[in-house]
Order: sequence, then C-alpha cells, then structure tokens
Amino acid sequence: MKLKFSQLKMFAVTLSVFGKLFGWKDEVPIEGKEIKLSEEEKKKAQEALGENFDLDTVLGQMNKEVAAVMDAEAGKQTELEAARKELAAIMSKAGYNEEEKEKLLDSAEGNEIQLAAQIKALGATMNGKMSDMQAKIDKLVNDPEADTPDEVLEAATKVGKIVHSATHLFGSNKAYDAFDGRNWNKRAAGMTTSATDFSDKVQVDKLNGDLDLYYRENPDKIKSLHRDTFGLPSFWPKRLNVDDRVSDGTILTAEITQARKLPWLPKNKQKIEAEEGKIYPVQIDAEFIGFNLQKMEASWLNMMNKEGSQAYKMSFVMFLVSELDKKARVEDRVSSIKGIHVATPDSATTAASYMQRQNGLLYQIWKAINVTKKLKPFNLGLPTSANIVDYVDDMIEALPEDVRYTQGLKFYLSKDWLKAYKRRYELEHGTYTDYKGYPENPKDYNNIEFVPLVDLSGLDIMFITYDDNIEILENVPAEKSKYHFEMLKRIMYIFADYKLGIRLIHIGASTAPGDPDEFKVQTIWANNAPVFSSDTFVPVYDDATGKVALTYSNLVVDDAWATTITEFTGGYAGQIIRIKGNTSIAGATTVADGAKINLTGDAAFNLQSGGTLTLRNNGDGTVTEIKRTTAPASLPDGTIEFATDTFNADAGNTFAYTGGVDTLASITGGVEGQQITIHGSAAGALTLADVADNIDVNAGSVLADENDNITLTKVDGVWTEVARTIA
Repeated sequence: MKLKFSQLKMFAVTLSVFGKLFGWKDEVPIEGKEIKLSEEEKKKAQEALGENFDLDTVLGQMNKEVAAVMDAEAGKQTELEAARKELAAIMSKAGYNEEEKEKLLDSAEGNEIQLAAQIKALGATMNGKMSDMQAKIDKLVNDPEADTPDEVLEAATKVGKIVHSATHLFGSNKAYDAFDGRNWNKRAAGMTTSATDFSDKVQVDKLNGDLDLYYRENPDKIKSLHRDTFGLPSFWPKRLNVDDRVSDGTILTAEITQARKLPWLPKNKQKIEAEEGKIYPVQIDAEFIGFNLQKMEASWLNMMNKEGSQAYKMSFVMFLVSELDKKARVEDRVSSIKGIHVATPDSATTAASYMQRQNGLLYQIWKAINVTKKLKPFNLGLPTSANIVDYVDDMIEALPEDVRYTQGLKFYLSKDWLKAYKRRYELEHGTYTDYKGYPENPKDYNNIEFVPLVDLSGLDIMFITYDDNIEILENVPAEKSKYHFEMLKRIMYIFADYKLGIRLIHIGASTAPGDPDEFKVQTIWANNAPVFSSDTFVPVYDDATGKVALTYSNLVVDDAWATTITEFTGGYAGQIIRIKGNTSIAGATTVADGAKINLTGDAAFNLQSGGTLTLRNNGDGTVTEIKRTTAPASLPDGTIEFATDTFNADAGNTFAYTGGVDTLASITGGVEGQQITIHGSAAGALTLADVADNIDVNAGSVLADENDNITLTKVDGVWTEVARTIA
C-alpha cells in the first residue's frame, strides 16, 4: 500500500528528503501501518540528515501518523459504504429497480454532493430519511483528513505556530505542562516575566511529581535519550535485571579421536572456564542554589522563539532530565571503556572521579593479559602511520585460521588509527579503478568490520572479537532517569541511583606458556601495545594497615594518606609498579625498606615529596626498587605557557598556566581528535568549566597547583575531558 505525501502533513520536510533520496514519486511505501525502509535506506537517510538527527525517533512519530491516517481512511470508507447501502434501500422503497440504482450510484461515484442532490428528487415522502442521510454525507465530505494535533509535534523538522490553551503549555493537557502551580510554564507562555522561586517547597514538590509523571508517560523518549547519548556501539547486547554479578561457562575440549588399537586409552580432556561480569552501583549527587536552577529555567526559555515558532517543543521537566542525563551518559560511556574501579572509603571528604566507578573494558583486557593470563597478545610492536595497513593485515593474519574468516568479527581501534589507516589505504590503493572511498572493512576481509571507539583516542591498543562478545549490564534501566529533588535552607539537592557494568562474555582459557593452542582458546585477540596511557594513575586510600593492594600498576596516594607503606599485595610477577607521592599529604609519610620492600641503599621513600617510586614485583610477595624521583614530574619539552583566559591549541599539545586569571574562557584552534594537556600553577588556581560548543569537563575541574593537570581531546568540535590528575 502507498500513501500520498499530501496525506502526511506533519513531516513534509523529512518526506521531501526521503523522496529525493529514494526516488519516491509523491507516494510513501507502506508495509502494514509503517513506512517501509530497508536497513540500507535507513543508513543512507542517516548519512544525509547527519549523525545528530534522531532517525529512529522521527520514524516512530511518522509511523504514528501513518497509522492514524490509515485508520481514518478505513473509518471513512466504512461509514461511506454504510451510507451507500442505506441510500440503496431508500431508492428501493422509491421504486427504483436494480439497474437504475446502480446507474445512479455509479454516476455519483466520488461526488457525494451530486448523489445527495439526485436522491432529494425522490420526493417529499422521503424527506425525513433523506435529511438524516444528507447529514451523514455532508459529514463525510466536510471532515478533514485525520491529523495529529499541532501541540504534540516534536519532530525536529516541524516548525509551526505555538498554540497554548487556557490551562496548559502547548495545549497538551499533560499534567507537567499545566500552568497551575508551575511558574516556569507560565513564563514559557508569556503569562509572567518573573523567575521561579525555587526555594519554595511547593515548587520542589511540583518538580518531583512532574518528573515522575513525565517518565511514566514518555518511557520511549527516556529510552531514546539514553541510547542517543550513551555513545557505545548499538549492536552490543544488554543484559538487564543484573543485581550484582553474572557468569557464563564455556567448555573447552581437547582432541578426542585416535587410531584403532587394543588397549583402552581414553583421551577426552575437557575444562569449563567461567567468565564473571560485575555490575557497579552508581550515584548522582547534585545541588543547586535557587539562582543556578533559575539559570537552567532561563536556558530552557531561550530555546523558544518568542515570535511563535520553534524547531521542537520541550517542557521544562524534559529539559531538566535531558541536561542531567547528558553528562551522566557521557560518563557512563567513558567509564565503561576506561574505568578502573577503586572503592571510595566511608571516611572520604571529597567526591571520587567517575573513572573509579567500575572496571571498564580496557581494564578487563589489561587484567586478562597480565594477571589471569587468559589473553595472549600478538607480538606486533607499535603501529605507525606508515605501517598501519600492513599492521592491521598482520594482526588479522595472526588469528587462528578457523577464526579468521568467520562472520561477525569486529576490529576495535581508535578513531585516530582508523583515520591513519584510511589515509594510508588511499595512498596505496586510491588510484585503483574499484576504489570507492574509505574502506569500512580491512582489505580482503569483508567478514571483519572496523569499529572506532572515541575513548581509545591516544592509545595504540587494538583488539578483535565477535560482535556479541561484549555485553552491557544493567539492573533497571529506568533508574537512570529517576531523579529526586529535595530542599534544605534554600539549596536544592538532586540525586539518583542506578547500576551499570560492562563485560567480555568470554575472554579465553589459561594455558601454559608456549602452548601451541594459546590463541585458539581465546575469543578476543589484541596487539601487545600498552592498554592504558603511561600517565594513568589510580588513587589508593589509607586503611591504616600499611599494605597497598595492586589492583593496577600505577598508583597515587590520597591526600589523607598518613601510614608508612610496608607491603604491596597482589599483582603479578614482573609487574612494574609506580607509586606516586602527593605534596598535599600532612606529614612526611614514607615507603619503608623492609622484609617485603627492597629499596636501594635501604633508603625510605618520602611520599610527601610528590616524586615517583618505581618498583618490580618479584612474584613472591616482595618488590624491588628500580628507580625514584624526588619531586613532581616537570613539564615536558615544548610546553606552552599562558596567563590569559584563552589559548590556541595550534601552538602545541601541552600547556601550563602561569597565573593571572581565574577561569579558562575558551580554547581556540586545534583539530578533530587532537589531545592536549593543561597543567596548573603555584601562582594561583585555574578553574575549567563547561563552555557551550567549546569545553566539556567534569565537576571539580580546578587546577590548584603544578601537580594538577587535565587532558582534553577535541571530539565533534568540543574539547572533551578524557583524563585528569587533580589532588
């Protein structure tokens, strides 16, 4: 079935784009009650409309209109058919034979007014019944085509006059859009100009109730918001209702057949390897004084065109949810890839970094390579811009032969290296007659698809696994947007709790060194590049035992550290351990020479110096010093100093603040994917805050001294935080 473009009035602009893309001739192909688009057409439409266009949501809204139009058309046909049958009965009573009735009805086909005029000529005896029938016919003729009220349109392509009722914003009749008790809705409708007093408990109660109502009435929008801003590959499966841990067992079987012989010699050797995934509780704690919440209200109002048109309509509660969710979902994504879990002690006085929320994908790979030995990396060295095409080929060729050509393999790498691959591929193959642009697959391997991950920026690690081997773990997805407002002493507190995790469903099996089957028992394969950058350090908190657990190789003591370190526990043989001091700790606490720690010249290491002690794990519970520094790391060569509230990223990749301003206002220049590091100064604290379309950092981004630094990467034109070392 097909519908005319003119029958779908709400999405004229989008339909026009679709028509040009797919060659539709003023008709929309319909299957069931939905617009029929193949996956290839969806991909083509998404590319044409841009990555920020929410194609799935718009298609969903369009299909709702399609269903409404089709239902309305069906209703019309049903009523018209009933009217025709009734007219036929009236004509029978008037003495018309079958041939005359058929001729009269056929002559008026599609013209009910003409039909009505002819039937009125039947005579005065039929006037009563004809009046009733005329009313029905007039209703069919004059009724407009079914349409969805203007006030509920939210597609980005719709621009029209804003219509408010006497009681509701946009005339929506939704409780959260009511004017009663909601000054923010009155301001949006132009009924008042005064800012909302968010220190009023009544307003807080209204917000709580409205958020709950909005979530219950718009679950699809919440799901869409989570999906659109999460940023992880959409094909990764999700496992829901995970409360703490989940595990799957994999059976590994050695060779079983043998030549015929006399003695009984069984050889079935099997092993079950269980892979466990863990989900982590996450908290959102935020607070606003009334003034800051008024600023959010003003931002929402600024989205609306005061002359009566806007791109889409969004109530204040939706705006609040989306603004709170934006940052949370970005942190979900980054921590799912690069997070290293560190439990925050109950005595903590400062909020921990979101990077300590959970063990991300990279940490699981690091642990599988170094600790459990379930992942044997390929010894390929490091990629370069000159060897990247051959490097990718070598990595694929290193796969077991029975794996190399299987379907569903994904090759994960950074956007930087994929860009380098594309550039080199152009150089080597760009003049070929079959060259069609940037390859989506490695040359000669259409069964393997490149998947760039933005959070691998600056890293050389690459890995291959199946498309369903990485799983996102959630407990109750709805929890992520169940914000709650409380108020105390003119301050509004906002909080939410949810659980999130990620895991590799199967990594591999532990094998003896040099086992010829060591790569065959794996389900993920990686190169041997460092998994994390060398400046990745995780904090350790003082539990007063003097023992430090080696959950990761690079450690930095917390500000509150006060105990002499006498032992390092855990880790693996040959592990290179770096423990960094902290100039902010109160006393001259040390790493002491002793039975478990062998320091050069038996000299204790002063943690208050801010230097770094490098040790080697001997594998027997002892560690030995390799080297040490006695002061915080100096700035690298090529560091650009600045004393103003802006600098140009084209000048270099490392910048040092020298004092003179309080807040960084903007960063100019730079290129997509570029990574820069900003260092603090003893001359004064520099605050980094979000700047629209320019800077995106996490809370608490204050570089108080020269030991503090923050790393940013330019992603879609915005300098986005990817790492920090802030005491």
